[in-house]
Amino acid sequence: MSSSTQLIPPDVGPPGILIVEDEQVTALELQNRLRRLGYRVTGVISSGEDALTSIDERRPDLVLMDIFLDGEITGTQAADVINQRAGIPVVYLTAYSDPVTLDQIKKTEYWVS
Repeated sequence: MSSSTQLIPPDVGPPGILIVEDEQVTALELQNRLRRLGYRVTGVISSGEDALTSIDERRPDLVLMDIFLDGEITGTQAADVINQRAGIPVVYLTAYSDPVTLDQIKKTEYWVS
């Protein structure tokens, strides 16, 4: 990547982004795109439980969170705990636009992509 297309200033370390996504193809594509853009991917995790146990050791600057994950904890539940525990911003990723899912997201007041 040339310096003219790089999004991260060279004198600042790249922000760390944690991907929480249970669809492996989607997670890999996100990871590759973020790295090409100059971001540091701190990890790719498929469950809310694993996201909660790893957040302290990985210390990302941002979390990209799927709504429906492997395990018992949903993305919205994990995001609430992450916000309370670490104050790390969470951006939701979801293919669902049904009223129930959107209401879940609205209650947490996070960004949706």
